[in-house]
Amino acid sequence: MHPELERSLRDLGSGVLTLTAHREAALGRIATWMKEQRAHLQPVHLVFICTHNSRRSQFAQAWAAAAAQHVGLTNVHTWSAGTEATAVAPPVISALEWSGFRLETEDDGNGKWVLTCADEAEPIVLYSKTISDPENPSDAFAAIMVCSDAEQNCPFVPGASARFSLPYADPKVSDGTPDEQRTYLERSEQIASEMLHVMQLANA
Repeated sequence: MHPELERSLRDLGSGVLTLTAHREAALGRIATWMKEQRAHLQPVHLVFICTHNSRRSQFAQAWAAAAAQHVGLTNVHTWSAGTEATAVAPPVISALEWSGFRLETEDDGNGKWVLTCADEAEPIVLYSKTISDPENPSDAFAAIMVCSDAEQNCPFVPGASARFSLPYADPKVSDGTPDEQRTYLERSEQIASEMLHVMQLANA
């Protein structure tokens, strides 16, 4: 794993994660589903969904992949999607780079970012897309709703074998303000900490 990213995850893991009972239960349900998949020797497919697939779901896709690798979980695959496609918000890219991910943009103008957790790891492609995008799994995946709007507007996710509610506050509220960088880093670290917790539970 890239040293800077390893350090970020190690620091997050050494901190105290304060969760409400409701939040702990929500994370536990995701971990239990993952353990059941692994017990049946099935791959773990996680699709993080928010309305525009531009901020929270992108953070979750990246951090879930990194956290799984950090704790030694194999055959865990992450994606993200939205109820509509827009673009990955630039402050998301900045926050991920700051935390130690390495990203490169593709040259064909399609808004895709290629992210790596380690030199030898399979890259993750971040871009805004809908749930029906052919790059996303079509069945046997867990749909994790990371915003309340998507949960309300997308009551049924075709092909999902499990569905979980895990909403986060939208960092978009700080766009264009002096608080933008701080807000995005805080949301990134919150999602990272919770994804790390899920992976640790699933690996227990």
